[in-house]
Amino acid sequence: MGILMTILGVLMIICGVCCAFTPLVTMMAAGYFIAIVLIVSGVCGVITGFQFKLYGVNFVVSILAIVLGVIALVRPGGIEVIDKVLICLFAAWLLIRGCSSVALSLRLRKLRLGNDWIWGLIIGILGIVLGVVSFFQPAIPAIAIGLMIALYLIEEGIDIITMGRVAKVLEGRG
Repeated sequence: MGILMTILGVLMIICGVCCAFTPLVTMMAAGYFIAIVLIVSGVCGVITGFQFKLYGVNFVVSILAIVLGVIALVRPGGIEVIDKVLICLFAAWLLIRGCSSVALSLRLRKLRLGNDWIWGLIIGILGIVLGVVSFFQPAIPAIAIGLMIALYLIEEGIDIITMGRVAKVLEGRG
């Protein structure tokens, strides 16, 4: 088992490095991933609903997830809609996070604890600017999301390799 985990980890790191060199393509593929996750989680929710006779809100949401996932995959332009929503959510997050940082910095300034509040103010202003620019230049958040996916794959690959080594040691003891 340890060797398989190590191989999987190395493959994930390779995929992460490839994604880092093509962040826009990676971002565009994220829409397919989300559609598939919607379908799989929806199917799991429906199965759980039937299994435990739970036909409430979670059951309905699971059915909606399946429908949305299938529509996104089948409908021309469906994946692009998911990608655009992701980009807009990321830009909005930058904007909201920047405003929050500015507000917190101004509160810290009133406490007169030193000049450290200035860094929060600068970061907040940069976040606001980046958020506004991201709404007009969607390639910026698309590249950022693509790079975040790449870094996640690399990090997860390292984690799996580490777990593979632990599994190998445990296999040796058993």
